[in-house]
Amino acid sequence: MPTTQTKLSTFYAAIGHLFMHMFAAIYFVIVLGIESAWQFSYAELIELWFIGSLLIGLGSIPSGWLSDRWSRSGMIAIMFLGLGVASIFCGLSDTKFLLMINLSILGLFCSIYHPAGISWVVNMTDNTGRALGFNNIFGGVGIGLGALSSGYLVNNYSWQAAFILPGILSVLLGIALTWHIYTNKISLQNKQSIKFSENPQRGDYIKIIIIMLISITCVGFTFQILQTSLPKVIDIRLTDLLSLDPAKIGLVISSIYVISGLMNYVGGIAADRYSVKFIYAYGMLVQGILLFAFAGMDHAFLIVLALVIVAFNSSILPAENILLARFAPAEYQSMVYGIKFILSFSLGPLVVFLVSRSYALTGEFYYLYLTSGVFMSLLFFMILSLPAQKSTAVSA
Repeated sequence: MPTTQTKLSTFYAAIGHLFMHMFAAIYFVIVLGIESAWQFSYAELIELWFIGSLLIGLGSIPSGWLSDRWSRSGMIAIMFLGLGVASIFCGLSDTKFLLMINLSILGLFCSIYHPAGISWVVNMTDNTGRALGFNNIFGGVGIGLGALSSGYLVNNYSWQAAFILPGILSVLLGIALTWHIYTNKISLQNKQSIKFSENPQRGDYIKIIIIMLISITCVGFTFQILQTSLPKVIDIRLTDLLSLDPAKIGLVISSIYVISGLMNYVGGIAADRYSVKFIYAYGMLVQGILLFAFAGMDHAFLIVLALVIVAFNSSILPAENILLARFAPAEYQSMVYGIKFILSFSLGPLVVFLVSRSYALTGEFYYLYLTSGVFMSLLFFMILSLPAQKSTAVSA
């Protein structure tokens, strides 16, 4: 039976994942409200997130280093507090410059979760895939909840409320986690699992590093392209057909990410039972094929196809994280996850730029989806060439 400390740690790790992704995603819906209130173009306003999206990636390395050297749970407490304060200040911004500064701070605190939180989860239990799958569900829920809550608050109150109310809740969670650490209900000290003690042969490291860097980059690119552009692509392709307003678009995005987030758990269970390498490879191939179909779709089935693509993108994450834990020295796990997420989220500024330029030039995102499809399809063959796992602790 899990101990009280494990249950509390699991709770805060899951809610932390939810809040990180919620705060990283809410601006993509809130911007639709600011567009009307401030009378600036979508292209101008979406670019305010450029530095924030950059810092989500760049902050991962120092966050990982601090997590390894100090405390993963302590870093998550700092994340909750920082996200809350930054979001409140975003809601209080009255100029584009101030909003850009506060969004940038929000992005910096978002950078803490993945290097600290994923390492925290990996070392909690022997059922690593299941634990990662359960935790990853909350990332999708966070994106969905962010879209739903911000759409509702923008539509019924104001875009400011869509920042401030979640910010207050995050501060309260940070205070609660700090209290549990202070009272020793949650350990401040890091724990290390012996499950991933066997590392690959030295001759395989260069090949592994190259393949994993490319695959992580492409998976992150596809994730960010979809997350950034889905609200707008639904708006421009389906609004006339389905009479959608920002609240309804938020509900659609919420449904996509919440439902697809459940696939994380399915992917986690599969990763404990089957080859993580094959799960990872075939998940990419399916995404690539579906993205080709999604690129030019302009009817209601677009929503279903978006759901399936995001679901496969989510379902391979437990396999990816297990592969990284398998290949990384235990004492540098958080740093390795930091490198992963600096790759994944440093793509954010590029994606924001590409989405902004694509919309400004063509009023669409067709070629972005097509490019993602090509990348994901080619990765299938690269992943299959990764070395097999010798140990029976984790299936290759």
